[in-house]
Amino acid sequence: MRFHHMAIFVSDIDEATRLWRDVMGFKVVVDTVIPDGQGPGPKTYMYPKLLDDIFKVKNARSKMVLLASDEGALIELQQCETPLIQKTPPENLQYGHTGFHELGLMVDDIDAWFDKVRAAGYRTQTEYVWTCASIGRSFLFYDADGNMIQLWEHMNEATWQT
Repeated sequence: MRFHHMAIFVSDIDEATRLWRDVMGFKVVVDTVIPDGQGPGPKTYMYPKLLDDIFKVKNARSKMVLLASDEGALIELQQCETPLIQKTPPENLQYGHTGFHELGLMVDDIDAWFDKVRAAGYRTQTEYVWTCASIGRSFLFYDADGNMIQLWEHMNEATWQT
């Protein structure tokens, strides 16, 4: 099995797009509003009945931006209009709550990434890049909605101890 994409539901799709495009270096490959067709087809991402079934509301509608890294990682951003998006309370995005809480991405030159993220105004979990055993260095930061993103750089070949 291989990782395909991560969907992130956001309160401000323009702000989220700026993070992923301008700071993280992803390229916008799709920018649309869904549903974007009346039925299944080669150029339709979501049609009304499908989106209604997925979102579990009638007349579902969402802004969607799909971004890709040069290495093939995909990030799907959505800002729901129906149902209207609601921000998750920040304390529910932290550890101690169920759900996905970190999106981890592997990078080169972790120190440069730390400086770039902080210079762009994003809050980091720590004031430094930290080391994990002898396998890597990392830091966490928060997007505008409080979602945690972890950047990781391998130090050596990963050797997991049990």
